[in-house]
Amino acid sequence: MHKRVLVVCTGNLCRSPYAASRLRTLCPYLDIASAGLDVAAHGLEGKTADKVAIRIAREYGVDLREHQATQLSDALVENYDVILVMEREQLERFCQYYPDANYKVFLFGLWKGGITIEDPFNRGELAFRLAFQTIDEAAKEWIQKLA
Repeated sequence: MHKRVLVVCTGNLCRSPYAASRLRTLCPYLDIASAGLDVAAHGLEGKTADKVAIRIAREYGVDLREHQATQLSDALVENYDVILVMEREQLERFCQYYPDANYKVFLFGLWKGGITIEDPFNRGELAFRLAFQTIDEAAKEWIQKLA
């Protein structure tokens, strides 16, 4: 059984914090966190979740108000058993940056036909709703695999 799950997106402001929170709700006995591939590159370290993400997530029963963006690091990669990314490009980048850990990285949408969960950042409420609904569906599938 996997005990430590890390969810990764680009800036760690929308998708990965929402997905990590949803997974924690569904599977509270797992250690679940989130990070971003480009947090440091965009100066986002310690930033709160996107304001629209916070508002829409609350409608879906997820509280993102306390979230702070975290950069993906060697230590995080080493300390987590399963790493879930939102897009194929993120999967490829992860494998390039961490070739010794490529056995533990998967698409979050793997069990939903390998779908990509598009970045809703700066794309409006509808994009957030679609991303969060897709994450909710994929999270239910992952919980069956991780339990």
